[in-house]
Amino acid sequence: MATRAEKVALEFEEDDLSTLEGAIRSLEVLEGWINVTPGVPADVVVDDRSMVSWLAGSRQMSAPLATWMPKGPGASTTGTLGVLHARGRLHQDGLAGLASIPSAWRCLQDHARRGLLFEVVSSTPSEIAETMVAVVEELATVPTTGRYLAEVYRRGAN
Repeated sequence: MATRAEKVALEFEEDDLSTLEGAIRSLEVLEGWINVTPGVPADVVVDDRSMVSWLAGSRQMSAPLATWMPKGPGASTTGTLGVLHARGRLHQDGLAGLASIPSAWRCLQDHARRGLLFEVVSSTPSEIAETMVAVVEELATVPTTGRYLAEVYRRGAN
């Protein structure tokens, strides 16, 4: 039976990623994942949905969400990075234009609703933290504040 993941919320600023880097390092020995999203000003309203999307129940995201999931020990890759965003499918040209994603990382998925999924190859916690923050900023369709929320989920912390 899998143990329930313990959630810890961390706030940090774009000019000090040490909190996020520490959380990424903690997952080198514990099972878990990290979600990162940028802060959005309270006065930002996102409700420009079409009638079709309203009827279908799809909801516009106010800001992107990046999820880091490390691989287990002995894996050939470091892990995966998923990004949910409101820009839809990016296609080959859009993916090539993402300055925030290292060229060695391979795109496994580019889906209009499920977002992006990258295979992360040989990256340090610092590189992963920088990429997570940069990609949510790059794909944001609303203004952001420069502050971020990381939700860290860990199993085996007890």
